[in-house]
Amino acid sequence: MNKSFTKKITKKNIFYIILICFILSVIPLYVIGMFAHPSVDDYYYGTETVQVWNETHSIASVVKCSFDEMINTYNIWQGNFSAIFLMRLQPGIFGEQYYFIAPLILLSAYIGFSIFFFYTALKKIFKADSYLAATVGICLTFVSMQLCTTPSDSFYWFNGAIYYTFFYSLMLFLFALLIRMRTAKAAGTIILTAISSVSAFLIGGSNYAAALFMCIILALSAGSAVYFVILRKNKVIRPYHMAAYLIVAAAAMAGLFISMAAPGNALRQQSVGGSTGIVKTFVYTFAFGGYSIAKALNAPCLIFFICMIPVFYRIARRSGFTYRYPLLVAVFTFGLYCSMGTPVFYAQGLRMPYRMMNIIFFAAYVLITFNLIYFLGWIGNKIKTEKRHIFLDDIVNNFFEKIKASRKNTLLALAISLCAFVIACIGCIEVGETEYKSGDAGFSQLPLSAAATLSLINGDAKTYDCELTARDEYLRSTGDDEQFVTVPALSKRPAPIYHSDITDDPGDWHNAHVAMYYRKECIWTE
Repeated sequence: MNKSFTKKITKKNIFYIILICFILSVIPLYVIGMFAHPSVDDYYYGTETVQVWNETHSIASVVKCSFDEMINTYNIWQGNFSAIFLMRLQPGIFGEQYYFIAPLILLSAYIGFSIFFFYTALKKIFKADSYLAATVGICLTFVSMQLCTTPSDSFYWFNGAIYYTFFYSLMLFLFALLIRMRTAKAAGTIILTAISSVSAFLIGGSNYAAALFMCIILALSAGSAVYFVILRKNKVIRPYHMAAYLIVAAAAMAGLFISMAAPGNALRQQSVGGSTGIVKTFVYTFAFGGYSIAKALNAPCLIFFICMIPVFYRIARRSGFTYRYPLLVAVFTFGLYCSMGTPVFYAQGLRMPYRMMNIIFFAAYVLITFNLIYFLGWIGNKIKTEKRHIFLDDIVNNFFEKIKASRKNTLLALAISLCAFVIACIGCIEVGETEYKSGDAGFSQLPLSAAATLSLINGDAKTYDCELTARDEYLRSTGDDEQFVTVPALSKRPAPIYHSDITDDPGDWHNAHVAMYYRKECIWTE
């Protein structure tokens, strides 16, 4: 037998194998982002800033305009100040060809901050070694992206994704900093506090799902720090750590308070009707929480977590925790998870946008991961084999030793896991007639990288890009005397970059947004 296949493989080798596979999987996601274009609210929120750019070509003037319009929106429509400010800076205002910057930012933020969060949590809390923590972080990020239900809303539509996915990603970054702050020296704590406070304040001014969830976590963290310092229950937490957690929590709540106190919130609430009420909100919150967890646990997701059970068990056993209250932890964390849906259910009832569902879907992976680790740790402390009195962790250790005994075993284990995941993904794919063109067959429920690759290979992404580029050039070339303009309808709607488009109905609100952007009375498709 070839010696290279009998040689023992290390965690470092496995990490690099997983990393290379992950990089290969995200390449088509970045490539197809080059063909993305503005959609719907990108036009609405870019109306003023694109006009300023066309008149001045001054970035400073555009930023000032965005800030001024943020204040105006705060007073007349909604209080999410940090999100509204960024919405008006969608890259397409500087030229349609620069819109690719949007998916570049959104993909990179989620990938980077998600891996950083899982790596930090597993290493600092559960004492996992660096390569194992990084490998698990990459795997969790990969699966959450591949199984995202509406990726256009999460990574390719600037307005919707900057509002939800970006600030959710920033929240993961903040949580990672807070975990690191726990053991930081005084000088490091000062730096972490400054970065965390700014991040917390900005998240407080973003979407209410992330803002409320963050504030609850920070309040609990600050309260725990005060408890440990005053009662001296923990030798790691110092008084300066307590002060840091209190400062960050105060910054977060200040951002949320400013957002909630906006005069425009009341005006917007009137336009959508009265609030749902506390009782209905409570029911909707927990019902949707259960539904979203069940929906996230589809066949590929289940296969993934089943394959990760030995890894999670090993992480749990090495942490040294007692894991005494699995049911209490599950109920408590589920309540925290459900709180993400509370604001929208209270304000609008059962009307939740897909872009918000996506971040709740992403959060489900965090909830499942940490509860599974905790539960496996509890099992490890309780269950023994009856005859030989060998702990379950000995069985798992032997399992890992056999896998690591040779490269052949390791690669075989990885191949089996990957094949099982791919087969489960294939089983979820749906084939049917496209909605926009009768007679054309289309695929849906594809994994994200597969959908992107298919649209690149069959030319749909290129066609979509050419048609919207031509539309933009035509609309910019029309004179002020041409106020009623028709344009060709799109022939392709490639996943995952297509979000929505204007219609042949001149009164459609999608059309109105585009007309405002190009300073026309009305625009519709032929």
